[in-house]
Amino acid sequence: MNEKQIRNLIGLSLVPGLGASRIMRLMQAFPDLDEVFRADAASLMQIPGLGKATAAAIGRFKAWQEVDRILKVTDNTDVWLLSLDDERYPHRLRHIFDPPLLLWGRGDAAALSVPGIAVIGTRKPGPYGRARAQQFSGDIARSGLSVISGLAYGIDTLAHAAAVEAGGLTVAVLGSGIDRIYPSANRALTEKIVASGGAVISEFAPGTKPDRENFPVRNRVVSGLSTGVLVVESATTGGSMITAYAALDQGREVFAIPHDITNEAGSGGNTLIKKGHAKLTMCLTDIVEEINLPAGIIKANTAPQNQPGLFPVEEPKPAAILPQKSPATPKWRTLKEVSQRDDLKAVCEVLETGEHQIDDLAEKLEKPGHILLVALLELEMLGCVKAKSGKRFALS
Repeated sequence: MNEKQIRNLIGLSLVPGLGASRIMRLMQAFPDLDEVFRADAASLMQIPGLGKATAAAIGRFKAWQEVDRILKVTDNTDVWLLSLDDERYPHRLRHIFDPPLLLWGRGDAAALSVPGIAVIGTRKPGPYGRARAQQFSGDIARSGLSVISGLAYGIDTLAHAAAVEAGGLTVAVLGSGIDRIYPSANRALTEKIVASGGAVISEFAPGTKPDRENFPVRNRVVSGLSTGVLVVESATTGGSMITAYAALDQGREVFAIPHDITNEAGSGGNTLIKKGHAKLTMCLTDIVEEINLPAGIIKANTAPQNQPGLFPVEEPKPAAILPQKSPATPKWRTLKEVSQRDDLKAVCEVLETGEHQIDDLAEKLEKPGHILLVALLELEMLGCVKAKSGKRFALS
């Protein structure tokens, strides 16, 4: 995209209420964006989703001095700018619904295309959440994956810092302009992120304040850049849950670290697990085995040895050594709890043909979904079935 088109695109991004999806429709209808600003209201209203008020706002747009100020900041600093058609624009983000048309950034733009896990959670974590954020983020970074988060206080900051300390890559997604680091206490951290080969990015033009409404918008970029999202500690409402559900909508895997059921601050992750929206996650392996990356992406033997369990447990008593079952035999075929139940057997027999969504199972087994979900939960508790995002199920 040439400089003239970039200038027009920035101008459109400043039109109140227009948004990325409608700008994309305008780009399809007017390959030369100069024509958008010259078009009459009737022509603009032919674009799906563009009403009278938006057409009028485009016609009234005169803020070209602000556009030139933004371009000057971009050109005269170490900030780079990617448009949606730039070959460096991250592939995963490009294919979400409503991707950012422009990304301002510092650091290495190539870091945006490194497969990564978004690590998210509350701004006020407890000791358990802090420890898990540091543990998992360090493990993720050492594995060769990037750590993606939003630079907020709490879990976000811990995730970025742990990734840098582990010598890995991390990407921070801002809810403000690239020149308005928020919170300001993390300015030094952003310099470390850039120096370590990571990136700090924003879809908001330079000078944009960290307004409250920007952060839910930002969250879809955090999840969109990722291969999967890990909820470390979150209540049932708030930004982390918005990010988790955005990830599900984008077809990303969602993972959640379990919490004490009396801890309200960790109830969001527990709820995601309970509803089958997230995989219960106790170690890096739980993440790696779900994201199906090509061989060679994940570094071998990167997780700390003898890492502690999530919760303190008593030492188990020595158990009798049992003969190992053949790995070729699915677990469900070895359990009396399943073999004596026709309903459970029927579900497993269908899942032996491959992963299925709950509606597909209901169609094939001719049973209501709410009944099948009870059976699937039983099978999951027995270790025979694993739930994936989007109410999809597969044999373990």
